[in-house]
Amino acid sequence: MGTKDSSEEIVMTAMKRNGRAMMRMERLKNKDINFNEVHHIAGGPYKGILVNKQAENLDNVGPEEGRIEFMAYLINSDQNNAIAKDRWTLRFWFRGQADGVTRKQTFTEYFSELISPKTLPRKYVGFIKRALVLLQSYHLVKRLELEVEELNEGEEDLPPIKSFVSVFTPDSYTYRFVPEVAVDNKNFLTFKIKAKCDAQIALCAIYGDVERKTYEICLGAEENSKSYIRDGSLGAVKCEANTVNLLSDTEFRYFWLSWANNHVEVGKGAKYGNARFLSWEVPVNRQFKVNSMAVATSRATKGQWEFAEILGTFLKKNLHKTFFLVSIIFRFIINKIKLSLLWLAKKQKMLQVLEDAYPNSMSTSNLFKTSKIKQTDTITSVVMLKDMEKKGLIREVEKGIWLRMQSKEEMMEHEVILVKELPTLTGKEQPTIGIITTLYHEKLAVDAMIQDKKTYVKFKTEGESQVYTIGHIGKFNVVSTKLAKMGDAEGDMIAAENTVTRLLGTFNKIQHVLLVGVGGAVPHYSDYNQHVRLGDVVVSTPVDDTGAIYVYCSKVEKIKNASGYSYVTRIWAPREQALINAVNKMKKETESYPPGTRPWDKFIEEGKDILRGQESNFHRPMIKRDKLFLTKSDNSTVQVDHPRPLSYSAKNYMEGQTNIRYGVVGCGHKVSRTDPLRRDFAQMNGIKAFHQEHDAVMESIEGNCCESYIVILGRCQLFHCCFISYVMCIILQAYCYRINVNKKLIHIKIL
Repeated sequence: MGTKDSSEEIVMTAMKRNGRAMMRMERLKNKDINFNEVHHIAGGPYKGILVNKQAENLDNVGPEEGRIEFMAYLINSDQNNAIAKDRWTLRFWFRGQADGVTRKQTFTEYFSELISPKTLPRKYVGFIKRALVLLQSYHLVKRLELEVEELNEGEEDLPPIKSFVSVFTPDSYTYRFVPEVAVDNKNFLTFKIKAKCDAQIALCAIYGDVERKTYEICLGAEENSKSYIRDGSLGAVKCEANTVNLLSDTEFRYFWLSWANNHVEVGKGAKYGNARFLSWEVPVNRQFKVNSMAVATSRATKGQWEFAEILGTFLKKNLHKTFFLVSIIFRFIINKIKLSLLWLAKKQKMLQVLEDAYPNSMSTSNLFKTSKIKQTDTITSVVMLKDMEKKGLIREVEKGIWLRMQSKEEMMEHEVILVKELPTLTGKEQPTIGIITTLYHEKLAVDAMIQDKKTYVKFKTEGESQVYTIGHIGKFNVVSTKLAKMGDAEGDMIAAENTVTRLLGTFNKIQHVLLVGVGGAVPHYSDYNQHVRLGDVVVSTPVDDTGAIYVYCSKVEKIKNASGYSYVTRIWAPREQALINAVNKMKKETESYPPGTRPWDKFIEEGKDILRGQESNFHRPMIKRDKLFLTKSDNSTVQVDHPRPLSYSAKNYMEGQTNIRYGVVGCGHKVSRTDPLRRDFAQMNGIKAFHQEHDAVMESIEGNCCESYIVILGRCQLFHCCFISYVMCIILQAYCYRINVNKKLIHIKIL
């Protein structure tokens, strides 16, 4: 009985409405069929097909996922074999979790087989039978609807066959790529959208990547009052228009989008060129070939999209013949891509190992060992090293000794010199500000803001090397350096102390030190203004009378006969308050700025223009990657929503904006790696971010009698190095110039 109940049948239900004939064909399990409504149970070649009595209405089943419209000439046997000219619409619904490409391929193949000249019936009834029988072999199709509208004489004759793809987007600003709508062979689209506001389209060079080489079109932003063209996802606004009530969540609105001749344009309606309201002439350094497209809607609304394409005649005639050959070629290409990706990952690993060691060099054997290169892969790996050397990414400084080079990561290259001894600097050339970085990409970003710079690598094949980039910011001389990673915690600590000591000893005019890097944010689960998200930056400032900006925990003890912990800590509080005062001044002057007008927004984009290297990505991380988890009392974790401002339409709130948060920076693996301790320790000390254990660096800074220092951390590894650099510029120049941020922006160009 159970097997019978779970078996499937194709059930057809017909109705007429407003002069149109409609037939719904759907797969139903026996237990879901109302046999009281069944008019005919087919047998023989039509076994498994049931025909219901004609219905007054059809149940609402939601929007279709695919649609094809075409013109048909058929003989109607019910009207003395008269030839009828009809407009036919096929609507498709699918089951399972098949991707968009598979779904489009399925309904395209179904249609191609349905109208194949070899089997196409000339009579209306025969066509319906053919559609029912064919549906039995297309198991991915859950439901099919056929709508027939008879046309009057003189109406449009033989228009193109149109295919329609429906896409549904959630209320989460999560981009969904639409490979079923090809854009690499065209330069404009027409589509329609039903959404309350914030409908986003991303035209991308790389499938799956909306961060680099992307034009983002936002329709109905700011509560359906404005529309934008952005350079990258949540990037700089390049074109803006007032578009009040542009979108609707109750009806579809038509639009066209063109990117022909590096000119991005958007207009209302289905006809290209009409009612244009956005236009951006893309500059040369931002131009690329559009190869893919993605769509999204914000937290405020869900969206339903529909894209139209014209089906080529080869789909009707040749698709079923070529599919097998295409499948073989596709499998071959996939295997080749997998192998290429594997070697690309090995190349990136070797490059990362050299970046971590920088400014130290590594022998080929140590590089392969650290990168976990197999003995059988050494020859290919050496070829890859030579290829990276040819691109200027690394250099073989001595036979079998490799060093990462930073001269190919900026649009405007600067001189990188390998020296045994540093050149002598005059008193006027001596830097007064030192910047310490940990990651290679952090140093790239810091150096991007330094003008008239030269990088000196004091190179040693054995022992520790040093790297110093010397130049100026505004009128003030600065020097940046990088801490090398030796591969073990104790070695890294010793090397870090030595690097700071050499920096302050070599450049004895340094008065202020900035330690920059990446860290782990301390989230707040209810207060948006206290919450630190992926993409935010934390600047160390004191929260109490101790003046502490950095707290290191060396020991944790459970308090006996009580709930709670006691911590053994060491704090660092700069005696000289110039940088702290500059930060407080910046905070006060910028906290009321609306998004897009804050001083760092512009410089983020300018910094990314400079840092357009071959191997680095300095773009902001996607919102969908920023997931917030809460650890419950039973140590289980649940994902929760990020807190938002009290009102979604809060004056200064924009989804995905980068914020600066102010508070203490903490470190110590005893507290940073366990959630209950981390939260308790952070709450007790006003901590906004946790840093890797750089207490040795702080000790060395104070031990070398530097009394003015600050720590700046970004919650992102690559992009925020650029952003952190600009924050440092504001802090440095707010201190040096003693002027407010608004005036600084007029007189000083940083990045």
